[in-house]
Amino acid sequence: MDERFVNEILDYTLPKLRAEYGGYTFPRSFVSEMFVKVLERYRSRLSAGGINPALYGVPAPDIVKYICGYHYAYTCNTDDAGRIAVTRDETYRARLVTDVAESVFILENIKTSAKRIINEYNPMYCRFNILLDYLLAVGLKGSAASKERTAKAVYKLFETAFLKLKGIMMLAAKGLEKEAIVVWRSLHELECVISVLCKYGKDVIEEFETFDRFSDPERMDDRTRSDYDEKTKKFGINLKNANEVDHFENYGWMGAVPDLQLTKWNLNFRFLEDLAGLGEKYKEYQVACDASHMNAKILKWNKRKVLEFVIKRCFNSNLFLVTKYTEFLIENGAAIDQKFVGKMIGDLKNIIDIFFDEKK
Repeated sequence: MDERFVNEILDYTLPKLRAEYGGYTFPRSFVSEMFVKVLERYRSRLSAGGINPALYGVPAPDIVKYICGYHYAYTCNTDDAGRIAVTRDETYRARLVTDVAESVFILENIKTSAKRIINEYNPMYCRFNILLDYLLAVGLKGSAASKERTAKAVYKLFETAFLKLKGIMMLAAKGLEKEAIVVWRSLHELECVISVLCKYGKDVIEEFETFDRFSDPERMDDRTRSDYDEKTKKFGINLKNANEVDHFENYGWMGAVPDLQLTKWNLNFRFLEDLAGLGEKYKEYQVACDASHMNAKILKWNKRKVLEFVIKRCFNSNLFLVTKYTEFLIENGAAIDQKFVGKMIGDLKNIIDIFFDEKK
């Protein structure tokens, strides 16, 4: 095989994989040798099955990704010396070649997947991800520059929200629209939390971030236990009722919001949604709840309609989050190109409207 071709593939692929795996070292010479051997094994596997290798090629970078993925799984719990040693072990090398070549053969040629309406090359998917990647990049810089712990906590929530949106789009692009609805449900809960925290500020953020101290009553220190007893008594929580305790652990942090008259009857998502100013989305949230429970009705949902529901809900959630995000960034001295973001949102809305235009 042309050595220059292999080098070009590794120049393109390895830096990205090392970054993706948190700086994990994939020795270039080892990966290069494995690439050549896997490719030979894969072609032999195709020929043995009566398949013309010329007609069933796999992109070379993908083969490198398989090799690095398997090598990482097999060696991630080994120290540096062990990882170096194993790359020289002929038994390990033979196993890696066999496992990767067989996986490539099966996954690339015999795979079965859900029917897709959009894929990773659809402009809705692309434009969503371009926008989200920009927002995430701005947030990472802002969080790194921020010195306040509460601000860092909110940055983390925005990051989680935007990553959820990326995950939803990934599911939609794989033909898993109903699964994407379930994740949107989680995203909507998060946007409600973000809205309340941004509205009421540091004290509420602090309470939200530290409320996990009440998640395991058996391991609380005396001070935390006293605080726990005081708060549960204030809300009227029956500690023998698991449902009431669960609601306290999930929503009790709202007790830090000024001038709220809260009891155990307020500690629920519906109250949080109203407090966030997003109560009009409750019917959409109920649809998402339906999607999380498997029944015959869900199986009969129209695939395109489900996709439209997901995409439009994601767009609306993203629009709401961007508004809150922009306000938060400005308050914390971070810069965001609002004109650029506005154009990306406009372009995204335009392609969504075109794609789901029923008049076509």
